[in-house]
Amino acid sequence: MKISFYLILFFLYLQVLFSQTDKNFGIYSPTFDQDKKFTNVGNIGLTITNYGTIGHGFLYWNERQPSCEYPKGSRIEHIFLGGIWIGAEKKDTSGTTQTLVSTAAVDIGTLNRLNEGFEFTNDVFDSIKEKSTLSGIYFDTTAISHQDFICDYSDTRTAFSSGDSILNHIPLGVSIHQESYVWNYSFADFFVVLNYKIKNVGIDTLNNLAVGIWTNPAVRNTNLSGYPSGSEFYRHQGNGFVDSLRLAYTFDYDGQPYGNPADSYLGIKLLGTTPFPNFLRHSIDSLFFQEVQNIDELDSAVYYNAWKFKNSTGEEAYFYPTNDDDANKYLSKYKRLLTSLPKEKIIPLRLTPGNYTHLLSVGPFPKLLPNDSINVVYAVICAKKYGELPARFDSIESRKNLYSNLSWSQKAYDGEDINGNNILEASEDLNNNGILDRYVLPQPPKQPKVYSEVFDKNIVIYWDKTSETSIDPITKENDFEGYRIYRSNAGEDFQNPDDFILSLSLVGDFDLSNNQIGYNTGFEKIKLSIPKVVGNDTFYYCFPPAVAETSGLTHLNGWQYVYGISAYDRGDEENNLPQLESGKVLQRVIPGKLPTSNKNVEVGVYPNPYYANAYWDGVGEKNRKIIFYNLPQQCKITVLTLAGDVVAEIEHDAFTYNGNDINWFNRFENIGTEPKFSGGEHAWDLVTKFNQALATGLYLFAIYDRETQETKTGKFLIIK
Repeated sequence: MKISFYLILFFLYLQVLFSQTDKNFGIYSPTFDQDKKFTNVGNIGLTITNYGTIGHGFLYWNERQPSCEYPKGSRIEHIFLGGIWIGAEKKDTSGTTQTLVSTAAVDIGTLNRLNEGFEFTNDVFDSIKEKSTLSGIYFDTTAISHQDFICDYSDTRTAFSSGDSILNHIPLGVSIHQESYVWNYSFADFFVVLNYKIKNVGIDTLNNLAVGIWTNPAVRNTNLSGYPSGSEFYRHQGNGFVDSLRLAYTFDYDGQPYGNPADSYLGIKLLGTTPFPNFLRHSIDSLFFQEVQNIDELDSAVYYNAWKFKNSTGEEAYFYPTNDDDANKYLSKYKRLLTSLPKEKIIPLRLTPGNYTHLLSVGPFPKLLPNDSINVVYAVICAKKYGELPARFDSIESRKNLYSNLSWSQKAYDGEDINGNNILEASEDLNNNGILDRYVLPQPPKQPKVYSEVFDKNIVIYWDKTSETSIDPITKENDFEGYRIYRSNAGEDFQNPDDFILSLSLVGDFDLSNNQIGYNTGFEKIKLSIPKVVGNDTFYYCFPPAVAETSGLTHLNGWQYVYGISAYDRGDEENNLPQLESGKVLQRVIPGKLPTSNKNVEVGVYPNPYYANAYWDGVGEKNRKIIFYNLPQQCKITVLTLAGDVVAEIEHDAFTYNGNDINWFNRFENIGTEPKFSGGEHAWDLVTKFNQALATGLYLFAIYDRETQETKTGKFLIIK
């Protein structure tokens, strides 16, 4: 009886719970905010939430979660916070019109969902779904990209599940189905596509609807600045707008007060809309606008605004908007959505640094009836600055990489729509299905499967033949051509951490020998005479070359190297496509002595003596390292003072050791692959078990072999 009673109560609770989730203007069900998802395929890490924001306001910076990081693992950030804005004139059945704007985020001092401006909520038990066209746990035949994030949210509630009101929020009555796409292709790993399907789920008509992405950019090298706090962190941004490209962009103006600038661009680009909106022509003296007919150029319906963060003094044009609608356009969110900042106010943003936020918007969509929807698509794009000009000089040449990257984002969106007119023409229908298919990127060969082995002063990288069976989706041909091998140079990881992955050097290029493309080297030099089998995988190639000829590469013990293996195709001259290269499959390897229990082999430490602030190390006490070598497979390392006081005890297991017990190797964890060690070495950061830096002096160490139960000893000198 007691069990039945509680079951009845439970089902009654569920009935009440789900009957109330349909209410537009009140929320009683729990919502599940998710802000721990970020793109980790490709080379850009962007946090995406299920309540309309991008970036995380550096809330998880200490956890190494990227807000908008490029390149991956560099700690060069690009966005503090951003989010979608939607505005419209809401006309109810009585004929009364309200001008309303719903925002995912606005200028705020602290990141708290209870602050004004966080006006989108998600449904009961909702989260972010992940899909992928790549094989693995997220593989799905309906996926668009290598990593799709999919979620739904709406502006229809006026309170959170906690009962706290969403401050000053009057819902438009819209729901948003959001999808994001990212690829790991080398020609498309620097942007994230944000695809918004906006539906009128209310009973009132929405007129002259506009959609925008608001962004609080922060292009900074956080390796230098540390935790992103304080006004100086944000005051050194330059901003610009290119109307013909529908592009708002931001760059690090001078790096001050921390040091060298990030030399990086953030771009927010409108890729397209379905349908195209009408566009509005504005008079400076007019508070409203005048519709212009028979114009179908999307560029004419795009608007750019920028204002100083939370600013309401000085130049009125840079006031931040505080009201949904206001007679003063500089205080009205809605008029900002449908009016561009005057050109003479945009130009100075490139020339003088400041803490500016910006809004890139499109509209108006004349009428959105109940149950109707529109589609608006943006891209978040990152790029390194081009050329040698100082950071403060923002030129067309400086934006060369940004322009190249955004062109690929546009190609990704356009798909079959080659001329970008939102209409599928017969010559564009590649698969003859009568549907305008977007996100049809030309594809390089599949990535090979890669395996590595680490030895004393050497490494070997192996890979399989997966790439050689690739079929291009456009030409329908097997167009595989060859493999490229990249490698970092010793010391590049800590001397140049910002561009570590981007600066890998080409050390090998091998292609088919039976055509007129490339070097025609063939694969004999890298082909294994006997394939290597590891578990269920078979590897056919290796680098350095397996034949007598060597690559001329040297490998220093204890130094970290990153190898990247990619496959590339023949290109397609007929369709004006260059050779396309797959994303690099990365391997982090640290050569060193192999494990040994031979009692005649001495254990040791290098460098010995250790000199602080040497080229060997990174910056800061916890980025130092010395390495114990000739270790047994499983042992205990004890470090002592000359007086016999124990300052550190380290457990070593050759089968599981990955360097994560010191900060030096953890700095590169976002690269996405664990380092591989030889097994006979273990690095230590000179930080004692009491979390103190080791002082100058002579120290003893003992290595206890857990297999033979024998102990070996040695000593090393620290000089600071």
